[in-house]
Amino acid sequence: MIKIKNSALLSQLKSYQIKTTIHEGAIAIAGEETYSDKSFEYLQTIMVEEFSAMNEWIEASGGIVGHIKSFITTTNQKMMISTTGDQIIGHIQPSEKRVKEEEKEEVLISVALIVFNMPQIDLEKRLISLFDKLHLNS
Repeated sequence: MIKIKNSALLSQLKSYQIKTTIHEGAIAIAGEETYSDKSFEYLQTIMVEEFSAMNEWIEASGGIVGHIKSFITTTNQKMMISTTGDQIIGHIQPSEKRVKEEEKEEVLISVALIVFNMPQIDLEKRLISLFDKLHLNS
């Protein structure tokens, strides 16, 4: 495993709760972030687009996707998005509890990447850039 000396990168890894391990010979990275100013629908659309772009980036970099998953949840809805490098599959599950439409609800996004033959630092930076992009876009 790589020791991170860049304090800016280390700070981002901590703020997004990113953890890195080895899983069956692959780099396994997981992180999560909460968004209070974005809708569930908007975030799920961006995540599907980003998974497609991530598949292409990993393949172009010589890596192999073991599995990429995301769980998006609010009080009203839950969605699992996953890919093993080809098609992207999404499953939506409505929640029993309802929030009034005028109430602002938070959206929690958890992401896990299991990738072979890619540098750890590149995958961590890619996950950070995904979370950053979700904060910046409106």
